[in-house]
Amino acid sequence: MKETMPSMPLIPAEREQSETQPEKEPEFALEVYVTDHSPDNLDTGDPESLREFYQDVAKDGVARVRYDFHWGKLENKPGEFDSKLMDRYKDAKRAQAEAGLKPPIIILSNPPEWAIKLYKGGKKEEFFVEFRKYAEEIKHGLEQAGGQPITTVQILNELNNKIYTPVAVEDIPELCRITREVFKEYNPDLKLMATVNANSLAKFAGADAKDFLPELKKIKDSFDRIAIDYYPGTWHYPLETIAAEIKETVDHPENDARFLKWPPTRGVFKQLVKDVDYLREMLEEVADWGVDYEVGEVGMPSKFPWGGEKSQRYFYDAFFRAFKHLLVDFRQRGIKLPSALGLYEAIDEPPKDLKGRILDKFTPFPENRFGMRKADGRRKVVLQSQGVTRSFIDGEKKPERSQFKANIDYLRAPMKNSKVKDIKK
Repeated sequence: MKETMPSMPLIPAEREQSETQPEKEPEFALEVYVTDHSPDNLDTGDPESLREFYQDVAKDGVARVRYDFHWGKLENKPGEFDSKLMDRYKDAKRAQAEAGLKPPIIILSNPPEWAIKLYKGGKKEEFFVEFRKYAEEIKHGLEQAGGQPITTVQILNELNNKIYTPVAVEDIPELCRITREVFKEYNPDLKLMATVNANSLAKFAGADAKDFLPELKKIKDSFDRIAIDYYPGTWHYPLETIAAEIKETVDHPENDARFLKWPPTRGVFKQLVKDVDYLREMLEEVADWGVDYEVGEVGMPSKFPWGGEKSQRYFYDAFFRAFKHLLVDFRQRGIKLPSALGLYEAIDEPPKDLKGRILDKFTPFPENRFGMRKADGRRKVVLQSQGVTRSFIDGEKKPERSQFKANIDYLRAPMKNSKVKDIKK
């Protein structure tokens, strides 16, 4: 056993200082990452564009990028892998490293139709064989990309969302086993992550998140990390908030017209986007599972009917503040804290067909306008600096932090004299 040196007694001056100065409040060691799909597309996935883009991403306090190695796109036909797309995925990893970002979180996601047919057609073993081949292709690609090995692989996407994950819960551990076996030489300490879609609309795409958690808990030992995806005001509409609006309308009939219009009133929007009650319930549950956990996705589109770029910026301001209070509450109550916060997403993805453009105009799906940048790379309001500040050292003018960077700094900083009663303001 390693011996430890005995602590020396304090001299009077040190003792007086230690007794008069309170212990410094610890910061919140929370990593922030962002999802990006730039490598999927020819116009944003060339090496130079990726290099320039990830250098911009790294400016705002983001630690790493999370992106798909999209199975359906890589292997649209059995055994025929798209080498050009794989090259873009490899270039993305290299460009992120050049920008000073940590190794990415990669997602083994979106099985192609032919693989889904195998699985649903009673040929599970064949499906597992094909998944292994796919995982091996990803491992080879990562090895060729070089640099530090990735540390985290996400298995499929939102396990309770059958649109993305058409695989039964009881079969997920086999995918985890295969992945660990394939990657064991590449990185013996690889962490596997599961994600859950936590919102009031999840039941329409699979299983309600609360109902799904007991099922996920049965297989939790297959994973090292659990991530909760949460979209207040977009995919999550708490009934109590809507009920409060209805009551307000009843009590004040002159407001009928504004309630019947879409989107909801400004006041209701503000209540929706800072609501973390459902998220709190989910996090409190998984915090006790003995694995690391985090928020995997949170975001807001900058389009009708959600109010544009300024509403998106308001969302991030409001959510970060509410989430910070949640962290303070957890710390005060002795609940294990989440290790990371993932954001969706780095840049817009314009629709590529008529159906996509129609859906993009009137619905949040497909999620084309969740980016913090426009499709051409220009920063939206949430990432824009608010002016310049003068350095007191050399007089040089330097850009101020973006609002987004300020939010990250606020989230990590200690919060002195915070009280639980302030949490739900």
